[in-house]
Amino acid sequence: MTVLDLVIGVLYLAGAFFNLSAVVGILRLPDLYCRLHSSSKNTTLGSLLILFGLALREMQLGEGAAAVKLVAIAVLLLIVNPIGSHALARASYKYGVPLWQGSVVDQMPGA
Repeated sequence: MTVLDLVIGVLYLAGAFFNLSAVVGILRLPDLYCRLHSSSKNTTLGSLLILFGLALREMQLGEGAAAVKLVAIAVLLLIVNPIGSHALARASYKYGVPLWQGSVVDQMPGA
């Protein structure tokens, strides 16, 4: 086992940890907005770590073109996932989905 294999394994495990924590956040958090926050941030980071691990594995196997495609997918994920979560949260707010009762302040009262 080389050092690169160890790094790839750590990237896979870290990505799986963040994706699992997103699932726990979805199940445990009180309202839609908190759940979106948890799922957006954690799945973005977890998926990026897994994709970078896969890209390193492809580079190790001599498949440079596949590694470039994986990095391009990671960049698109980094752009699209937060935008999609923001759009869902904004649409939910405008539709009237209530905030959690324990929320301290509504920062968008007129939006």
